[in-house]
This record gives sequence, C-alpha cells and structure tokens, in this order.
Amino acid sequence: MELNENLKNNLVRLRKERNITQDILAASLDISVQAISKWETGVSLPDIMQIPRIARFYGVTIDYLFYNEGNDNPVINDEIPDDKKLRIIQFLGNKMLGADLWEKDKTINLKIQEDIFSRITGKEINTEIWGNAVVNGDINGYVECGGGLNCGNIASYAECGGGVNCGNINGYLECGGGVNCGDIESYLECGGGVNCGNIGSYVECGGGVSCGDITGNVECDGDLKCKSIAGQVECEGDIHVHEIQGNVECSGNITYEK
Repeated sequence: MELNENLKNNLVRLRKERNITQDILAASLDISVQAISKWETGVSLPDIMQIPRIARFYGVTIDYLFYNEGNDNPVINDEIPDDKKLRIIQFLGNKMLGADLWEKDKTINLKIQEDIFSRITGKEINTEIWGNAVVNGDINGYVECGGGLNCGNIASYAECGGGVNCGNINGYLECGGGVNCGDIESYLECGGGVNCGNIGSYVECGGGVSCGDITGNVECDGDLKCKSIAGQVECEGDIHVHEIQGNVECSGNITYEK
C-alpha cells in the first residue's frame, strides 16, 4: 500500500511542480483526463505500460515514481541515452514538451560558438531539436529537427520536419519543406522547392529545383534548372540544363544551354 500511496503522491506533486494541467498530461500520454484524475485520487493506478511513459515525460526514473517520498529532487531520466548528443528541447513553463507537442509557431534561437564542440568533447556533437530552430553557427555532426532549421554548415546528415536554410551538408538531407543551402554531399528528399549547390546523389522534391550538378536521378514537381544531371529525369515543369546523361520524362519544355 505504501508504494501505491507514494506513486499517487508523486503523480500529483510532479504535475503541480511543473505547472501542468491534467488536460496537457492526458494529451501527452494519449489517455483521458478522467484516468489522470483517478490516478491522483487513488481510485486506480496507471497501467503498467504507462509507467515508463510517465517517467519519461517528467524526466525521472521509474524507481523515483514509486520510492521517492518527496524529500529530494527528481533525477534525470536514465532512459535517455548518454550518447553525447546535444538535445535542444522546448519547455512550457517548467514542463518539457514532448516531440509531438512542441509549439510549431515558436522558434528556438541558439548561438553555437566556433570552439564549443572541441572544448566539450574534442569531437563532433550530434544535435536533436524539438521544434523550429535558428542556429547561429555550424552543426558539427548530424541534426534531427522537428520543424524548420536555419543554420551554418552541417557536418553530417540532416532530417527535419520543415524547411532547411543552411550552408553545406556533408551527408543527405530529408525535410518536409523547401531547401536553400550550399552543396549536399549525398541525396536530397524534400517536400518543397530546392535552391542549392551541387547534389552528390539523387533528388526527389515536391517543387522546382535550381542547383548545380546532380550526380543521380531527379524527380521534381516543378521546373528544373541545373548544370549537368548524371541520371534520369522525371519533371512536371520546364527543364533548363546543360547536359542529361539518362532518359528524360518532362511535362514542359526542355532547353539545353551551353
């Protein structure tokens, strides 16, 4: 009975300490507000599958939920890997927003000093951002971003839910919006238009493409303007190109430029 009482008390205390409403917690865990109320009044206990999710939401261990009696501070969730990844997360008051609840209309502004990575670890640091971000500096590793991203060079790949505006990318780029960047070392998949330098592999995009050389196939829903294409092309708009080495399917006009 003592463990059940500790769990109930900790659920109430953690939520109130972080100024979280029962509605927000219920939405984060994908359950009803009534279930939260029953936990906090002791009418019922969380399902065993919910316990790890609750601990992860509050950033505490499962042991903390059951055994802490409110006399010490929560510990960092040991389920988050110690992988030296730089995690940039949004908070609402004292509440950490999950990746599915970050505020899409807000932008995280971050300034990364040129020597910060070497001073911390002496090697690259990968970056995970829950939200839109403007990074004043380079990202010295790969980056995973839930929204749009504006930054300097990216030393590895990038995966973003929104558009990307950056320098060179030394890997692939997958994003849900448009792209404005330098050279892309590997392939590019995006939901919008593209304005970039050279692309080291194939391109699939939901808009037009304006770039340098493409060392692979191209599929785009808009106009295509580039230098040379080493692969095949499927284009829904007009094509302006110096050279295409593969087959071409085009809904518009094709102009070969010198």
